[in-house]
Amino acid sequence: MIRKSDIQWWVLEAKKEPETSPEIIEELAKRLIELDAENERLRNEIIRLQMGGIHHTSPAADSSAEVKALKRQVEKLQNLLEGEESDEPSLVLLSNRLQSARVLLSQAWQLVRRGNAVLDKRALLGLSGLLLVRSHEELLLLTSQGRGLKVQSADIPVKGDDSGGWPTTQGRGLLSDEGLTATITVGRAPRFWTIVTRQGYVQRYVRAAFDRLLAQGDQIVKSPLRNDVPVAIVNGDRGDMLLITRWGKGVRFSHRAIEGEGSVALNLDPDDEIIAALVLPNDMEILIVTAGGYAARRDTTGFAARSRPGGKGKRLVQAHDVLAVFPYTSDTHLLYLTYSGKLVSISTADIPLQERASRGVQMRDMSLDPAVAAVLFPQDFPQQ
Repeated sequence: MIRKSDIQWWVLEAKKEPETSPEIIEELAKRLIELDAENERLRNEIIRLQMGGIHHTSPAADSSAEVKALKRQVEKLQNLLEGEESDEPSLVLLSNRLQSARVLLSQAWQLVRRGNAVLDKRALLGLSGLLLVRSHEELLLLTSQGRGLKVQSADIPVKGDDSGGWPTTQGRGLLSDEGLTATITVGRAPRFWTIVTRQGYVQRYVRAAFDRLLAQGDQIVKSPLRNDVPVAIVNGDRGDMLLITRWGKGVRFSHRAIEGEGSVALNLDPDDEIIAALVLPNDMEILIVTAGGYAARRDTTGFAARSRPGGKGKRLVQAHDVLAVFPYTSDTHLLYLTYSGKLVSISTADIPLQERASRGVQMRDMSLDPAVAAVLFPQDFPQQ
């Protein structure tokens, strides 16, 4: 069974990258086929073990335990195939020391309505990432040392209703002076990854080489700039990429324009830094949001791609507290996480298109409780 929320999720993904719509459909069909094949394999294995228990004198307890384990796997797969097991999206929160928590979207709506905090202020001081994730997706993480790590979203513990600290211990797989600095959700890995650093260095990697360095625990990104760390990793397969700085400047160029040894994307003003990166498969409207609760909707048509990275950035929004950038559609909600740990939901439907750089429109006054992170999700997801 395919639920309405699943369709809405797929439509949003297709709107982000229209050229990949056939690939999304193929991947979904492939996943159902794989689940069905795995289901049959496990059923056959159960029959084999049960028959083996009749004809052999091996300890019954061991055989019984193995059969029960396989039956549980079959039941789980069957539930996935029949749509009985929830594939509800979750908010995943990550700290710079790899502490983690997962909040089901329905649970997040309860927190929004009640005005309750999802984390206390002490825990929020170490927040490094906020993502909207499906249960079958994994997280690709980059650290301050330029190393990569992978985490299965299903392995992240679901957080209770309390607003305390992190439910897991810190530092899993990290060195003592290492912290998490960049995250992305991965359903289907691309052929190329593009990594962006805080000071604007960009480098493109073939996935096979990237995965080899990741598996070996080696440093993947090596910025030539001093005290630089990765802040974003994006699909580098096609189209352009747009980098946004905290002070509202941007630069656009093709992934293919990045030199083999990497390139410096733009010359930053003192104290400015890259805050976000967005893939542009074609011209589209984007939404730039700030920590103070403002949002600016811009069309990238008038923001031509440069033939090569470098130079000064172009002013896209009048702000010094840019938080994130998203593809814009009117049927979405922004979900902010504020400094006090509360979740705030705002519809994007009424944000006007702006032709020139301005402050944008104030979505919510967050001057006393600024946002520390934001995610975008389909408006029609069940608000239970």
